[in-house]
Amino acid sequence: MRFLSLPAALGILLGLTCLASCRIRPKDTPWQESSFVVNGREGDTQLTPSADIQTLRFSLYCELDEWTVREEGTPADWALLSSQKSRVEHYWDISVQLTENTSSSPRKAVFIFSCEDKERRVSIVQSVEDPIFRIQTVGAYGVPGGDVVYDPEHFQTARLYYGDKMSFRWMDLSGARVASLSGFPRALEPGMLFTVSYSVVENGFTRAGASFPVQVIRVREPLVWIKKDESTYFIIRP
Repeated sequence: MRFLSLPAALGILLGLTCLASCRIRPKDTPWQESSFVVNGREGDTQLTPSADIQTLRFSLYCELDEWTVREEGTPADWALLSSQKSRVEHYWDISVQLTENTSSSPRKAVFIFSCEDKERRVSIVQSVEDPIFRIQTVGAYGVPGGDVVYDPEHFQTARLYYGDKMSFRWMDLSGARVASLSGFPRALEPGMLFTVSYSVVENGFTRAGASFPVQVIRVREPLVWIKKDESTYFIIRP
């Protein structure tokens, strides 16, 4: 009978121990015993999406791969949940498709996920539509010197490119007054943050100028809505 040396035996024992303990765990949780994680959490979650049509995506980890989901109260016809098995063991990809909230108040849906004797609640509270989306006219609103709204009967517009940045100009037909917006990335996506510069030149003199940190809050062809705060925002046509 052939016997293993002590170092070899210790190596095999260490390998078996690692195989037994090194199971895949949720990426968003610390190294600990965790058999059920939804949206990267071992507890409940609340999501607060905007009023737009969109798809929320998160993951579910259930160690037994046997889980259920139900809605609390009357099912919400504006939130459609679907799931798909992930390539990673014990993980599932969850999608919730939301319709646009055109009402005057936020709306809420609660999904309750169950695995063994544990439950995790994912609450979705969808915001109401931002009032500036009701404005469909290209322009600069709430800026120094007053709003500058594009009127095709009295203004011309121009789009200029400087490297990877875009600028927009409104110019009255007499050429006496030009409003400029600059600093836009060429590809605009919802959620993007950047700074724009605004100026008004009249009869060769700068009448107004300011810089604003802004965020893209909606891209819907052919318009893009960009917002600093409740009173200062821009609507452009890229």
